[in-house]
Order: sequence, then C-alpha cells, then structure tokens
Amino acid sequence: MSMTIDSTRSMDNTASTVWLWMGFVLAALNLRLIFATVGPLLTHLELGFASTLLVTTLPLALLGIFSIPGVHLRRWLGEERTLFLALLLLCLGCGVRWFGETALILGTVIGSAGIAVMNVVMPALARKRFGPQRMGMVMGIYALMLGVGAVLGASGSFPLFQWMGENTAAAYHTLGLWALPAFLALLLWLPQLRRAAVVDNLGSVSSATVNVYGNRTAWSITLFFGLQALNLYVFLPWMPTILIDRGVTPIDAAMIFSISQVCLMVGSFVTPLLASRRTDQQLYIVMTVLTCLAGTLGLMYAPRGSAILWAALLGFGQGAGPSLGAFLFVAKASSVDAATRISAMAQTVGYLLAVAGPLLVGVIYQRTGEWHIPILILAAILLVELVVSLPAGRNVKV
Repeated sequence: MSMTIDSTRSMDNTASTVWLWMGFVLAALNLRLIFATVGPLLTHLELGFASTLLVTTLPLALLGIFSIPGVHLRRWLGEERTLFLALLLLCLGCGVRWFGETALILGTVIGSAGIAVMNVVMPALARKRFGPQRMGMVMGIYALMLGVGAVLGASGSFPLFQWMGENTAAAYHTLGLWALPAFLALLLWLPQLRRAAVVDNLGSVSSATVNVYGNRTAWSITLFFGLQALNLYVFLPWMPTILIDRGVTPIDAAMIFSISQVCLMVGSFVTPLLASRRTDQQLYIVMTVLTCLAGTLGLMYAPRGSAILWAALLGFGQGAGPSLGAFLFVAKASSVDAATRISAMAQTVGYLLAVAGPLLVGVIYQRTGEWHIPILILAAILLVELVVSLPAGRNVKV
C-alpha cells in the first residue's frame, strides 16, 4: 500500500515538474516576441515619424519604468500570480496591435509593462522553484529562450505577413496574432497558481530591510547589466548599416548579422552554466566585456573580409552579458526577495541607461555620416564598464 502511495506521489511530483518547466520555458520564449516582431514589418505599417520613434525606442524606457511595480506585485501576489498577471498583460498588449497605429502604440505600452514585470519576477521565481543550486542551468535555459523568441519573432513575422495578405491591414493583423504564444504560456502557467505562497528557498536571511540602492555590489551588477544592454541595443538596429557603410553588400550584411544573433544565443546559454561553477564570477565579467570590446572595434577597423568573425565574437559577448547579469541577480542575493529587488534595480536603471545608446549613436551618425566617433564612444563605455563591473563578481551576498 505504501509503495502505491509513494509511486503516486512520485508521478504527481514528476507531472508537477514537467508543467513547471513547460510554463517557465514558454513564458521566457515570449519575453522578446512583442519587440522582435515589429522590425521586419516596420516599412509596411505606414507609421509617421513620431509613431516610428515611439515604437522603436519607447519599449526600452518602459522596461525600466515598469520594473519597480514588479517588486510590489511580487510582494502582494507572490511570484506565480504576478507572472500570470504579467502574461495576461502581454497577451492583451500583443492582441490589441491588431487594430491599427494607435492600438499598436497602446499595445506596446501594455505589453512592455507585462514584460518588465516578467523580467523582474522570473529570476526570483527561478530561484524559489528550482533552487539556488540549479541556477546556472535554469538561467542558461531562460536566456536561451529569450534568444529563440527573438529569432522566432524576427524570422516568422514576414512570412506570416505574406500569408495574411501583404497590405497595411495584414501587417497589423500579423502583429496581433503574436498574442497566441502568450495565451498558450498563460494556459500552461495556470497549474502554478496553486503554488502562489511566497517561499524563500534559503529561509534564513530576510532582505526586507536591505537597501539595494545603497549597496556597492548591487550597483556594480546594475552597471554591468545596463552597459551591456546599451551595447546590445546599439548594434541590434545599427549593425547592418555599419557593415553596409564599410562596403559589405546588404545581403551579406544581413547574413553576418544573423550569424551574430546565433552566436548571441550560444553565449547566453553557455555563460551562466560556466559561471555557476565558481563562487567568484569576476573572470567571466572580464571575458564578457573584453569579447564585446574586441568585437566592437574589430567590426569597424579590422579588414572587411573578417567582419563575420568579429560579428560572431561580438554576438557571443552580447549574449553572455545579459544572461550573466540575470544570473548575478540570483547568485548574489541572500534571499528570493533580495533577488527581486536587485533584478528590479538593475533593470530599472539599466534599461533607462541603455535607452541613451541607440539615441546617441543615431544622432551622431545622422550629423557626421560616419561611424568612427560612435564606435570609439562605445569602446570607451566598455572600458568604463570593465572597471565598475568587477565588484559584481565577488563572492559576496546582498
């Protein structure tokens, strides 16, 4: 009889773990879809200049602005219910885009709010539900799914647009259809609402009184995450243009950019796995920053024929940075609540800092017509990042 009961419990636990993994992975997959799906259709949306600027730059600012509410929602509702609410916002934000230009901007705001909350809550939820010992693997998979979602959205939007009719209405309808993956994630997350009680896996150190804004390590993590995001979000829209201005054909530029994104996915998966094997991650911070520095300078100043190698190197470093940052949110936290607070601080300050990158580079390029000054500024920022980020890797807890 006892063997039957044990067997039943084991099957229940296995099923519960499978549902948890499915819900977590699909939620992570949706984190970049709302942003990645707009770019391929931008010329077909027939937006005015102001709307184009809002749709392309507003999301980064919103990710910073809406991060703080994620902390309060997590305290009121718990991680599971907060993630469910965030997925609901994301689903609504994606679906609203079906209805035209004004709805696109409204949907971007609603969806960005949901994603900002998810960005804050998911690292804390991962620590709570999977345990600190498995964080390297869990955060590696988390970061990998971000990349998979971005590639899926970027590569799938245009074929879907063609299937929908290849007109302006079809472009908006295509964007609206990306609510379906968010809705599926919402359904798969439903079983987790039964586990909504807030549980700290360490159960020892409470971070309710910890002021992360007064903590040196938390600031170092924040600057590492934010300056890495700045570098990434400069090259996402501008890398093909840089290559074309150097004499690379548009087709080759698109191919090189795609390779950099594949390497980004590899870097985002591998780095947390390696970093989790050490208690001190300073070596990985140095390697990440120097990889981005070499790729940034190489893409501009190395022989044109080697551009693919420098783009691959840059992509790997750009993938390693955010995923290592997300790992540090958890690895350097003394509790689940501390992880949430570090995550919120890093993403609030970090994304607001990152907004300046694409805008600054775009303005300088528009006025000068060349890339030397923007590239040298990015290189200088990476050197500053190398110094200010080192404390983030020390074997200390916040």
